[in-house]
Parts: sequence; C-alpha cells; structure tokens
Amino acid sequence: MAQEKNHLESPALKSAWERYAEFDFNAKIGSRQRTVLRQAAIAISMFAVLMAVFTNTYSVNLSEFTGWGIFSTIGEAIRILLVVALIINFIIFALFVRSQKQDSSQDLRTAAEEIKKEIYLYRTVLQWHEECERWLSDRITRIQRHVAEGFGNELILKPYRGDIPPYYDPSDPNSDPGFTRLLPADYLRYRLENQLETYSRELTEPQKQRYYLQLGLFATAGISVLLAAIPGGNFSAWVAVTVFALVALMYWLEPREIDAKINSYNQLIAGLNIIRDWWFSLNKQEQTGVEFFKLVVATEKVIWSHYNKHASEMWQAIEELKGRKEDALDEVLLLSGTAALQEFEAEYDAQKDTESATVVIAESVTTIEPARVDDQEPDIIEGVVETVNGNAEPVKKALVKKETSLTVVGSRDAEETVGYHSKKRGLPHAFVVMPFGRKQGPDGRWIDFDSIYYDLIKPAVEAAGFESFRADQESVSGDILTDMFQELLLADMVIADLSIDNANVFYELGVRHAMRKRGLVHIQSGRPYLPFDIFNVRTIPYQIDKTGRPDPDHIEKDKQAITKITRETWASDVDRIHSPIFNLLDGLVEPDRKTLRTPLATGFWREYNEWRERVTISQRQKRIGDLLVLTEEIRNPLIREEAISEAGRAMRGLGRFELALQQYRHGLAINPRNIEFRREEAFHLNRMNRTDEAIVKLERLLQDHPLDIEAMSFLGRIYKQMWTETWEGIEDESIRMTEAFNALHWLVKATHTYLAGYRLDQNNHYPGINALSLAMLIDFLAKSNNLTDDPDVEAIRADLPKLKGAVQFALENRTEKDSSDYWALVSLAELQVSIADDPVKVSRTYKRALTAARKNVYNLQSALSQLRLLQSLGFRPEYVQAGVDAIKSELGRIHYEEEIEDPGRTLDTPQVFIFSGHPVDAPKRKESRFPAGMEKEARDKINKALDKFKADSNDLAVTCGAAAGGDIIFIEVCLERNMNVEVHLPFEEARYIQWSISYAGDNWIERFYNIRNNPNVKIWLQPDYLGRVKFDDNMYERNERWALYSSFIHGVDRMRLIVLWDGLIDDTPGGPDKMIDRVRQLGGITEHLNTTKFHYWKAEGKVSRALDLLTMES
Repeated sequence: MAQEKNHLESPALKSAWERYAEFDFNAKIGSRQRTVLRQAAIAISMFAVLMAVFTNTYSVNLSEFTGWGIFSTIGEAIRILLVVALIINFIIFALFVRSQKQDSSQDLRTAAEEIKKEIYLYRTVLQWHEECERWLSDRITRIQRHVAEGFGNELILKPYRGDIPPYYDPSDPNSDPGFTRLLPADYLRYRLENQLETYSRELTEPQKQRYYLQLGLFATAGISVLLAAIPGGNFSAWVAVTVFALVALMYWLEPREIDAKINSYNQLIAGLNIIRDWWFSLNKQEQTGVEFFKLVVATEKVIWSHYNKHASEMWQAIEELKGRKEDALDEVLLLSGTAALQEFEAEYDAQKDTESATVVIAESVTTIEPARVDDQEPDIIEGVVETVNGNAEPVKKALVKKETSLTVVGSRDAEETVGYHSKKRGLPHAFVVMPFGRKQGPDGRWIDFDSIYYDLIKPAVEAAGFESFRADQESVSGDILTDMFQELLLADMVIADLSIDNANVFYELGVRHAMRKRGLVHIQSGRPYLPFDIFNVRTIPYQIDKTGRPDPDHIEKDKQAITKITRETWASDVDRIHSPIFNLLDGLVEPDRKTLRTPLATGFWREYNEWRERVTISQRQKRIGDLLVLTEEIRNPLIREEAISEAGRAMRGLGRFELALQQYRHGLAINPRNIEFRREEAFHLNRMNRTDEAIVKLERLLQDHPLDIEAMSFLGRIYKQMWTETWEGIEDESIRMTEAFNALHWLVKATHTYLAGYRLDQNNHYPGINALSLAMLIDFLAKSNNLTDDPDVEAIRADLPKLKGAVQFALENRTEKDSSDYWALVSLAELQVSIADDPVKVSRTYKRALTAARKNVYNLQSALSQLRLLQSLGFRPEYVQAGVDAIKSELGRIHYEEEIEDPGRTLDTPQVFIFSGHPVDAPKRKESRFPAGMEKEARDKINKALDKFKADSNDLAVTCGAAAGGDIIFIEVCLERNMNVEVHLPFEEARYIQWSISYAGDNWIERFYNIRNNPNVKIWLQPDYLGRVKFDDNMYERNERWALYSSFIHGVDRMRLIVLWDGLIDDTPGGPDKMIDRVRQLGGITEHLNTTKFHYWKAEGKVSRALDLLTMES
C-alpha cells in the first residue's frame, strides 16, 4: 500500500530507465566482444607457436619417412595448420585493434551509471520539486548528446528488449522497483546496500583472476627454467613455448589492470561503508531530512567517482559529508537549481515511528555558494541615521561561521532555517562557447570540457561579476537552436574556448564576431597555434592535468587570469572593438540589439512575456514593490534593458523620480550607449533639482546625437523651468508678471530649443505643442509690456500662425489615428486653451483626454501644472479655468474611488515603519536568542521606538511576515495605535502558520488570526503578485525586498526601519541584518533594538531565564 502511495507515474523516469538499460546492455555486449577477441588471440597464438615447434623440431625425423605417405601427410598438415593459425591470428588481431579504436563499452558504461545517478537524485533530493520532470529530462538529453558527440555516426546501439527497470526481481524484497519515491530506509536498501553487495560480489572475480594468473605465471616461468636447465636435453623449442605462455599471461594481466581494479573496488566498498556507518551513528532526532539529503549526495558522488575515474571526488564527498566543505551539493546545484524542502522531518519521523512507508513532501533542496561581496554603491544616498536601543552608536557585527552547506527552507523550526544565498540580480550575462564532454586535443590528450567549465571557467566568470551560462544549461522548452543563438547574439560577454578545432565553436564564434563588436574573450589550452583566420586573436591559456581536467597546481592562477581579462574587457572603453571583423572593416555597423531578436526563440522570450503581464497589472494597481522586484529578477540581457525602461517609466508615472533615476542608472551600467537611458537620467536629475548636471548630460548627448528630438525637448523643458523659477512663489501678481517678463530670455531660449526639435519631425507633437504654448506666452507678455523691438520676440511672433496650423494638424491627425493616446489628446486640449473661442470647447476637449488617462494621477497633475502656470500669469483666465475644473474633477473622482476601495487609506502617509526581527525561540533551540520570557521587554522597546518617532494612526506599518515573535508583537503594538498594517507573506496562510507560528504554541496562532481579522490589516501573498520564486532565489529574501520596495511609494525619506536583532550576521535567507543593510544603502532611517543588551540577560532576568529553561525541559 505504501509502495502504491509512493509510486511515480513519470514519463521522464521511464525514459531514463530505458536509456540506462540500452546503454548498459550495449556496454556489456562491447565488453564481452573484446574479452572474447582477446582470449581467441591468445589461444590461436599459443596454437601457432606449438605448430611451429612441431614443424621445426620434428621435421628431420619426419623426413626419414618421406616414403611413408602417412608421415608426409602429417608434416604437410602441421605446416598448413601453422599457416592457417597465423592467418586467423592476424584477422583476430586486426579485429581486436579495430575494436579498441571503436570501443564504446567504457563510455556507454559511464553514461549508463551517470543516468542511474540522476535517477536516484530525481527520486530523492529533487522528487518533490515542481520542475523535477523537466530537470531529469534535460539531464538525460544532455548525457545522450555527449555520447552522440563522442562517437558521431560510428555508434550503433542494439535495442534492449528486456524489462524496465533492468535487474528488478519482484520476488526479492531488496530489489529496486525503480518507479517509487525513496525514503531513507528505501534508499539504503535499494541503492547503498545493494551497491555494497554488488561491489563485494564483483570484487571476488578479479581476486580469483589475479590468483590464478599469478599461479600460471610462476608455473610457466618455473617450467621454462627447468627445461632450459636439463643437461643434454634438446628442449629449446619448448622453452620458447613456455616463455610465450609467460608473456601471454603477463599480457592478459597487464591490460586488465587487475590490481587497480581490486584497489578501486576496495575504496568504493570502504567509502560506502563509511557513509552507511555515519548514517546509523546518528540518533533518531539527528536523522533529519537535511542529513538524508547529504547521505544521498555523498553516496551518489562516491559511486560516480568509480566510473568517472576521479577517486578524489569520492573522498571529497566523504569530507563534505562530515561538514568540512561548503559545497556538499555543488553538483546538484549545477544540475537542478534551488529548492525548498517541506515538512520532511515530520513525515520522516512518522515513518520511523510507524515503520511504514510515508510520502515525503519536499519541493526542493538548495545549496549555499560563497556570497560575493557587493561593492556597488547605491545611486542615491541622501544620508543614513542609525540608532541602537535609542542611542546613536555603531553596530557591532560578528560573523557567524557557516556550519553546513545543505539547507532546508521552510522547516517547522522557522528561525533555525538556513537559506540560500541567491546570486546578485541584474548581473551581466556571459555566454560560454565551448565543446561538451570529453574530446581529444591537438596533442592527442583527452580534455574534459565539462570539468573545465564547472571547475575553471564558471567560477572565474562569476568572480568577474557575470552570470555564467552554457548552451547545455538551457532548460526551458522551445527551439534550443534559436534560444542558443539569442544568447550568443545578445549576451553581454562571450567566452570562447578554442582548445580544439571544433566546428560548432568556430561557427558560433564567427557569428559573434560578425554581429557584435564588443564583449569577447578567447581562451585555450594545449595548442601551439590557432587557425590562420584567427591567429592574431589574443587568447588566455590555461593548464590541464593528465586526466584532461584543470591542473590543480595552476587552477587558481588560471582562474585569476580569466577573471582579470573578463573584467578588463567589460570595463574597456565603449568604443574599444574586440571583434577582428569590426577591426578590419571600418564601415561595418553593429546592428541594434533589438533587431537581433527572433520570435522563434520562444523559450528565450517567455521570461519577458510573463514579466510584462505582471508589470502591467502592477502599474495599474500602483504597486511599486512588485515592479522593482520583478525588474530585478530579469536575467535576459536584452529583456533587462526593456524591463528597466518599463520600470523607469512606471516610477515616473507614479511620481517617484528618485526611484526612476535609480532604474535608468542601472540601465546605463548595462548599456552606456542606450540613448533613452541617457535622456531619462538627465530628465530625472532635473526633476530632483540637479539642474546643472542635467544640462551637462543633455548637451553631451546632443553632441553625440545632434538629431535627438527628445533630448532637445528635455533641454527645452529645463530652460522653461529656469524661467519659471525666477517668478514662481511670488504672491503679488504685478511683481510676478514683471519678474516673468524680465526673465523672458530664458523663455525665448526654451522656445527656440523646442522649435529646433519640432522642425526635425513635425509629426512629433510634444516639442510642437510646447513651442506653441511658450510662443503664445511670449506674445502675451510682450503685448502686456508693449515690447515691439526685440528681434527674437518678433521672429517668434511671425512664426505663430504657421506653428498653430502645423501643430493643430499634427495633433488632430494623431488623435484620429489613435483615440487612446493621452498625451496627444491633452496636447490638443492645451492647444484649445490658446486658440478656442469658447471655454466650453476647452472643457470638452480636456474631458475627451481624461478618457485615456487611465487614472494616472501623475499624468493628470502634469497637465494641471501647465494650466496652473498659465493661470498664474493671467493668460486667458476663462479658458484656463475650464481646463483646470475638468482635471480637478477627475482627480477628485479618482481619490474618492480609492477611498471607497480602501477606507483606511491616507493620501499622504507621514511615516512608514518597516519591521524586521527575530522569531521567538523554538523549544529545542540550542542557543537562546529570543526566549518567550523576553516578550514583555521586546514589546516595551518597540513601543518606545514608535514613541520616539511619534507614530500615530496616520502612519503605516509594513512587515515581511507575521511569524511568532517580533513580527506579531510589532503588529499588535501598531494596531494598538490604530495604525494601518501591511503584511507580506511568502506563501499561503496555512503553510505559513505551520512553518513559522505553530511551533511556538496555539496562543501565537490565535494572535495571528486576531491580526488577520483586524480591519486595519492587509495581507499580501507573494505568489499572487510576483509569481513563482526563481530557481536560484529564495522566497524569504525575496519577500523582504518586496515589502521594502512596496514602501518606496511613500518616499525613502519617510521610511523608518525598526529591527529587533542580536547584531549577528548569519546565513539565514534574509533577516534583520540584510534589511538594515538595504535601508542604510538607500539612505533610510534605522532603529536597532539590540536584544543582547536587554535587561533580560542581566541579573534581573535570571528568574525569567530559569522559567524558560524549565519550560524547555518539560
């Protein structure tokens, strides 16, 4: 019954077993054929030598009886047999040599065992991950591709007709059925102990062979010596026979490497015994899901080391098992990505208690990679304020040593959970072009390119600050070829390994050389020269050992060299050319990366389509946090630029100019030549009153691109702003009008700048309507002040009739084609303010524009500010007021609807309090951090922190969860002040309660439900708004970023972070230490409540601690 419950209906698993059986079957056939040929060659050679001896020794004796027909016939027969034997031996020798050249048995055996390894990882470590089917399918496909590439068209496999899986015996309880999930007892029985029995059984065969062969060697050697020493004997020919037999036995013994084989089996058996003994040395409480996964990975590495011919991997796996390495699951990380393990301990404990098979519910497993220090400075830092327990002092941070490399995400003991250090989002993309598998180099040596990639290139490229990618890592569905070409053409950097003459590598390198002028690094090993066409390309050499893997004595130096050249290539001047084709052909123009997009690469663009859909929703709901998190997670290089552009526009539309500037500067770091990013950087610098910087950047942009209309328009807007700054804020109307007229030169300069852009493209209505509006103001101010002798003013006046007609025609034509273009519609309404003969017409035109506004408050306020400017100068007051009334009515309706949808919402939140803190200690926590007895003091500290900032009902509280402990206490304190609270959860409530609350007791669960049912509380679920977590990301760390970024809509200057933290940096996913670093980088204010300085730990806390200890012991 339990087996039925654990049974897997998996096409991928069935296919994997079929491929394993096929490779295993053909490997045995090949091995058997070579053995038979070897045995036949030795036997025929012995026979030929024997016939030669007979022919030579007895030819004289036989010649005396030549008249006797029978002896003549025997002598002739012996000679014929000798010739036939030599011919047969020659044929067998030729077949043997050919079989050695074409031998596939060892490679097929290796491929079969690698498939078997993936099968067992699939059935244990990765079985409950939602992408496990695709993972296994991709792994098997890759193995098959490597086998096919290794043999080309010479490999012909015989079909396997037997049962699946092979070797399964239903009558044997220790025989693996092959299609079940594996719990610890099953894995030990079917895999580890089965392999021990197999290796022990297989070990007896080479031991027997060695014994008998050694016995034969001594016997033949002794006989040959004895025959040679007999005085007067004529046994020289027989001595030759025995010597040949001795050589034959030695020939048989040497190729078989029996001693090496016996030693290998002994090491395997010893390694597996160590692992098994280690598992059984753990007590029941220690045999957790974490330890089981370590057991699986170590076992598979030990077994795989035998077939991969790298015994060091076996002992490394054992050392990792003991916790001496940080990359115990690095192979799984390379193959499967990240994960989350759910409820393993509970289900496994149930299995151990009931001794019945139970399904383990696990999403995935993850590993920790060494975290790279992020030395990138934030774009905007206005200042940092940090206090500790109400007093300003530096935070003392102690690094906690990593004790394990294996991670369980989401166990019931939530605060003990160790998480995955996700890669830095937004890294530039490096695509590696190289052969796969093992290939022969120009000097005859074999090169293990997979090991070269994973052990040398990938770490070196990542150390240079890139995300490394190779074609065989493509795991999404779609056309692999087109997806690969998209990576090749659009990647920020391409690393090409030219160690051998590989057609695929040269073809892909040629494509990159022809289409992209920058971002190329060439490396190679073991070749004295390159092909003529690329002989002058600079290559970085690396060293390999005799196994074809990176040389351990040089690997660190080689990594540094590749890292250095990759960084230097990336950091080189944007005009520096790395492609030899672009260096030779001066007139060759690099295509815009957007033109290199192909819709056939469905897998490549799926990420963008999913991102665009969610971003559209986030924009409409004005959810800044969603936009920023989703944009950060984009990996695809071209998509990343488009995503940043979209996110920047969204931030601008929401009025968050500092966040928009941050996005565009991230974009410029990716592509400094992006004209849009350069324009928008200048625009937002001006919006943040950094006018001089904005003018310099726009002037430099126009030097590079003198026909850029939008850059001209942005510059015209700055000149207009410089004009308005001279008179805005003056209450006296007459003085205001005078100052506006006195600064007329700025208005003229702005008008000329807009006109220059409009003359380049009269279909572009933005510079046209602005030039017209400013020209009308110039005419209005000149008339008001009787100015008639200024040539600039008179020239503008002369152009007004033509400008009116041209702009009106362009706008009417545009709005007729697209009735949803808000800016064209509102520009047409602004035109009516200047030319309409009835205010009703102005009102009607503005109302038409409002139908396309889509409740975008920023766009409406932008149009309103233009009308306010005209109104403050007394320009056509009735017409201006008609437009003002229309827009104000729409803004009032939007605010009213938002109030109906969210009654507790305030339009202007004075302060936003974000909280991050420790959960309450679990009963079995070894080192106390937040004992239950400290709750009252923690509550008092949080209250004092809120009092310090004068928090009240108008403020907003934001949390990254509602875990038992700091989160719930903070929320309760805020609700006592009638504050609104937004709670961000990484997954659904039931699961969150089980993992993060229930361990602390029913009282905390009840408090959570009281919070959830409070009308002031909103709970946001991460999967509903952000979708599934990325493979190499962590849901908890992602949740913290989401909560933090969601607060940005209120402004960084209004953010207040309160952290309940012991001051120690740990390896948990997210946490107070990560939050405080993020807020400090952004320039936010932080309040650190250092739990190590609470009175609880001093003399007055002894009673509470004693009660806590008694509670834990009970």
